[in-house]
Amino acid sequence: MSSVSPLHGTIGPLLFALASIRAGSARAQATPEGDTTATIRGAVYDSLLTGGPLAGAEVWLEGTNRSVRTDDRGRFEVTGIRPGRYTLTFYHSLLDSTRLAASPITVLAEAGRVASVLLTTPSPTSVHSALCPHDPLANTGVVLALTVDGTRGGGVTVAGARVTAEWTELRFEPGLARWEPRVATARSDSSGRAVLCNVPTDVTVLLRGQLADGPSAMRAVELNGRPFGRADLLLVRGGVTGTVIGVVRTGRGGAAAGALVSAVGTETRTEADDEGRFLLREVAGGSRIVEARAVGFRPAQVQVIVAPGEARRVEITLGDTVQVLAPISVAGSAYLSTVGFERRRKSLQGHFLDESDIARTGATRVEEVFRLVPGVQLRPSGMGYIIEFQRGQGQITNPALGNYCPPSYYIDGNYFPLPPNQTLTLPLVPGEILAIEVYSNLFSAPQQYQRRDSGCGIILIWTKRGVPNPPK
Repeated sequence: MSSVSPLHGTIGPLLFALASIRAGSARAQATPEGDTTATIRGAVYDSLLTGGPLAGAEVWLEGTNRSVRTDDRGRFEVTGIRPGRYTLTFYHSLLDSTRLAASPITVLAEAGRVASVLLTTPSPTSVHSALCPHDPLANTGVVLALTVDGTRGGGVTVAGARVTAEWTELRFEPGLARWEPRVATARSDSSGRAVLCNVPTDVTVLLRGQLADGPSAMRAVELNGRPFGRADLLLVRGGVTGTVIGVVRTGRGGAAAGALVSAVGTETRTEADDEGRFLLREVAGGSRIVEARAVGFRPAQVQVIVAPGEARRVEITLGDTVQVLAPISVAGSAYLSTVGFERRRKSLQGHFLDESDIARTGATRVEEVFRLVPGVQLRPSGMGYIIEFQRGQGQITNPALGNYCPPSYYIDGNYFPLPPNQTLTLPLVPGEILAIEVYSNLFSAPQQYQRRDSGCGIILIWTKRGVPNPPK
């Protein structure tokens, strides 16, 4: 293990030292007549991650004791220096933590003149090419992860930690297209840095890191089309835990009463109270993803660092509302009869689960209910699963997909569009479901739910929203 280098400390051997630094010294500006000193004025721009000015960078004139920090717009100015040639470089935690350094540049400072300089960080493309020279530049990226030991504090980095990036990829073969789980693996070096190559740039990637005797830290990373990204992973040892306190709100700012809140990848979960507030106890320490789900809304996740023995506060805002039917004033069993569930169950054209069947699965997430349904496969994808049928008729309007078989979803009779390459993000928890109908091909489903743009199967979900509150 080693401590994270100080901001202006010596940069050790680089994974690959790069910089794209441009100088505009030709744009000399006059200073007051008779002035025998020179001025260097410029800006530092971050082209690597933020695509904007780099505030708080420390610009040095090598061989002197002069340095200056950039302001919130990335600007700096060094005044009152003797005329001559100066070598400029800059440091910032953004570069220091990635072991990338800006190459020094020489600037001519003339008496009574202002030399203008633009300093930039390495470009994402150049960093990708340097760290992963064997990767294709199209549609792939590199993630540089910094592993830190959260049980020791003080920013101590971890050497030898195993780090993985997980996602799901659509693979085409003759007459066949399948979603397959993919993974990139690396181990952190002596400075705690792990380089993960050949990572997709167009989907969310789940980053995991773990010490031998600790829980798996998790972080969601989105490159958003860029060929480079970085992420910090706080790892802990043993069974240390912390607390997460927060509130769940709807997109309009209202309280999401009764929302199910969980720490992804663990069994730790709770329900929000009437004001949307929640308390998650004994959450495994380190980098964690906290998720909230509520009926009528798309789930939402937030990233949180859980410190051992401490409480962290978060606010989760649920996604867009989902159209659902208005409550029907009938009893639960009568409701299922009204929507045709009981009649269709007798026809044996699909697979049917009622409330007792769902309870016996012990599932805490909706996708887990389908583990025991014949003909259904759950494929890991990021923080969840993609559901598909093992055999089917293929999509009517897209025969190129072969026998890849994504289902279409209906909640209380309302079509719930979900792209086939996304994880299941239905706004439900198992305890809210009355019944489920699973049809492994389009033509066995009830006619009113057959869509030509649907997948090869249909899943109907009937919820307790159709059942009124019992009379008081």
